[in-house]
Parts: sequence; C-alpha cells; structure tokens
Amino acid sequence: MYMGILRRGETKSEIFPELQIVTPEQFERVEKGRQQRAADYEAKNAAAWQKEVVLQDGNTVEVNRPPRICPKRNIGKSLLSGNVFCGHCGGRIFSSTARKNHHLTPGKPTERVIVYKCYNRTQHKQVCNGPSTYRAERVDQVVDSLLRGIFDRSITVNEKAFIKQQVQISAQQYQQKLKKVKADHAKAAKELSKWENLMPDSIEGTCVFTPQQIKKRMDAVQETLDTLSQQIADYQDKSQESAQLASDIQEQHQRLLSWAEMYDSASPEEKRMVASYIIKAVTLTRDYGIQVEFNISEAQYLSGMEMR
Repeated sequence: MYMGILRRGETKSEIFPELQIVTPEQFERVEKGRQQRAADYEAKNAAAWQKEVVLQDGNTVEVNRPPRICPKRNIGKSLLSGNVFCGHCGGRIFSSTARKNHHLTPGKPTERVIVYKCYNRTQHKQVCNGPSTYRAERVDQVVDSLLRGIFDRSITVNEKAFIKQQVQISAQQYQQKLKKVKADHAKAAKELSKWENLMPDSIEGTCVFTPQQIKKRMDAVQETLDTLSQQIADYQDKSQESAQLASDIQEQHQRLLSWAEMYDSASPEEKRMVASYIIKAVTLTRDYGIQVEFNISEAQYLSGMEMR
C-alpha cells in the first residue's frame, strides 16, 4: 500500500502513482534496514555470510559479517555502530562510555567519554590479546575526515564523463568475470562427460567406481553446472545493462552530493546513517591502527573517483 500497490489475496496490481506514498526503492531500503536491526539478524545469516579475515598477527579466523546499510543502533554520539571490528580477534566492537579519569575528585561529577570496546576482550580475555577500549573521538575523527574527503571529491567530479568511464570499466569487469565463468563451465561439462562415459563400465563391473559413486559425483557436477549457467546468464545481462548501470551510478553520485550538502549540519544520528551506508567495516588495532572497507557498490564508485 505504501508503494501504491493494491493486493487481494495473492493478486497484486500494478503501481498506482496517485496512491503511492513512497517509491519502491525507498520502501525496500527501509525494509532492509528494519530487518538488519532485528536482534536475530546475524544469527539468521550466519551460514550465508561467513568470511575469513586476516588478524593483526597474521592468523586467519572465520567470522559472521552480514552486510548492513544502516547502523545497528542509531542512538548515542559515536559515529559508528554495527560495523566496527577488532583486528586482533575478529570480533565485534561496540560503543560505550568510560570514566575520563580513574582518579575521582570528591564533590565533582564523574566525567565520561565515548569509547569503542572489543566484546571478546571485555568478556573473554583469553580470546583476544588486543586493547579492550579505543577512544571513539580519535577513531571518529579519522572516519569523519575520510567521509569529508569523499564528499569533497564528489563535488569536483564531472558527472557525465565519470558515468561514461564507470560504465566502460564495469562492462569490462563483467566480461572478465563472464570469461572465467565460461571456462569453469566448460571444465565442469568435460568432467560430467567423463563420468557419464564411465557409467556403462561401472554397470558391467569393469570400473573401480560403483554406479552409486558415479551417480553421486554426476549429481554434484550437474549442480555446479546449473549454478555456473545461471551466473553466465546474469553476467551476460549485466554486461549489456549499460543504461541501468549509468542510472545507478548517477543515483550514487547524486546521493553523495546531497550528503555533502547536509553533512556539516547533520545530527549525530544522520551522520551515523551516512557512515553505515558508505562503510562496510572499520577494523581497529593497537595504537589506533584503522582499516576501512567500503560497501561493494560504493567501493567501485569511490575507486572511480580515485578515493583509496
């Protein structure tokens, strides 16, 4: 109904512009944010978003990091929420407060400052050997400076020339991916043919593999082929969707321009929303080492603006 779509049972109408309150894009964006703020969001996506990260000591660890387009919490004065991680254990870092001075002065109120705390170091010291807290002010200053640099660069970009360049780059990237997937598909098809040729010998008992073993392997290879076929179709479509890609890049650029205009006067909550949308992960290490990873679409866009 918000998008101007009438529904009766399983039947849905087309969009009625005169009934539309929000655009489908805005509705989907808000719906994603609502889902990502749910308490069970990470647990539900544990299997789908497992990734391997390299720690400060060179070791690797498997972590669950589902994507976010909005902060986990939008209260408080810290700039980051839900997208800060520890580089020593790979765990999540959350915002909190701490006493500014350990020595209390009788009769004076306790002054507190905002800090980022490593959950593992705070609750399970044996899991993490890094610092337990980081002053949020120092971390936020670096991230804030980075965001301002992005906005400043977006203002100076020639939009038409930039969009043309990015469409060409994206088309080339999809062609490269398509070439690799086609090679993998040909390799899998060759393997499937090999197993099919072995089946008659297996049935006659002249093969070291049983028919059941061959059938199991054939099914696995066929599943791989189906997945690769779908990827080929997707990459072929995307490599030809230059008009849609140009529209997406223009939308990203206009979004950055609007944020650049309002960022200085934005509230802490608004700045946190902007930071969460652009930044996928901020990894903190001892002595305030800070590594920033952008969301995928934003990373490609910012790379084109020579933002590293």
